Amino acid sequence: MIVLRREVIDLERVADLYEVGVPRGQPVQRDHSLWHVTSLLEAGHLITKGKDIYPAGVDRPSGIMSLGRIWETAVDCFLYDYVESLGGLFTPNVTYTVDGICGSLDGVMVIPALDWTLVCESKLRFTLNDDIPLSQLQQVRAYCHLAGTALVCFVSGHISTTPPVAQALLRIIRFTPLSILETWQGIQNTKRYLENLGISPTN
Repeated sequence: MIVLRREVIDLERVADLYEVGVPRGQPVQRDHSLWHVTSLLEAGHLITKGKDIYPAGVDRPSGIMSLGRIWETAVDCFLYDYVESLGGLFTPNVTYTVDGICGSLDGVMVIPALDWTLVCESKLRFTLNDDIPLSQLQQVRAYCHLAGTALVCFVSGHISTTPPVAQALLRIIRFTPLSILETWQGIQNTKRYLENLGISPTN
């Protein structure tokens, strides 16, 4: 065997090319002048550990995180088909801003026959454990507040090498209004705490 060429494949480029296959439009860059749900949730966890910082995150994760973007786009293809069979509509990449806090949702699904509006969130995990981590529950509850709904379509992909398994699971979740409100209030409290320290999204 002769290896004539060995190149590392740029998974970000793969994700960009894949996105052309569904009507998602160009990837939306994060507006760093705004507070963001995921960064505020992470800041809240850090504050409890004595670290008063706002982790602004990055626009385009690289390496293994790029597989998450590829997964999200693959799930979009599935969700278009899934919601069409129910007479509904799926819109990917939806951004809302409420109370000066921005959330970038993987999508929103509307199913008129059921009178449902759902936040859509997809995650790729390297485990067969399908429990939804608390941080992800907090994230989608915050997104529910932004979208004005209590319903979530949560799609998780699971990859394991021992045993070698790849599987996916779709869950429709309904949250209580109180749990959504409490999550949002926690995010607002974190934002106010950081602002009182003179911390903003841009510093």
